[in-house]
Amino acid sequence: MNRREALRYTAWITGSAISASLASAILSGCSEQTTAPNKAKGTGISAPSNLLHFFTPEQFTLVGLLADTILPRTDSPSATDVKVHITLDSMLGQVFDSAYQTTFKTQWLILENYLGQQKFLQLSPTDQVETLKSLELSQDENVVGAKKALVEFKQQVIAYYLTTEEIGEKFLNYLPIPGFYKPCISVDEVNNKAWAL
Repeated sequence: MNRREALRYTAWITGSAISASLASAILSGCSEQTTAPNKAKGTGISAPSNLLHFFTPEQFTLVGLLADTILPRTDSPSATDVKVHITLDSMLGQVFDSAYQTTFKTQWLILENYLGQQKFLQLSPTDQVETLKSLELSQDENVVGAKKALVEFKQQVIAYYLTTEEIGEKFLNYLPIPGFYKPCISVDEVNNKAWAL
């Protein structure tokens, strides 16, 4: 699977189109990730402020919680297990242009405010999932900004998750040296797994 197919796959998973900024970042590739300690104990995901590039430490905790709510640990790692929250912070702070950073920050503050009103941090994990589902499916004009921010955030979390080395090599079909190209094959021939980039 090439990067363009990964974008198509990500759009299919999230049920919406990929933003131009996210598509550009994925197609151009990423630099080495900054490592920040992942202190994930329950819902406490934190990083020292000097390692963050875009979010405040308080926002970063919410970013990790939201990422793990979208992609929790099952038979595969959670989003924070593969450091998606760190990648997101690095991409927003170091890769995207200032116009997109401003747009994302505005959207993020709307989402953060909405989640604060819902007392998201005090909810049980099941209720957190339901809160995000109801926001994403809402037709209420009053929450359109928060809904848009959630969809944008979700797209980035899923895209960065699917492009991590661990997921690509262990949970998707991975072929480091491409072999013979077969355009039409049964999914049974590839163990019912999508191809890594």
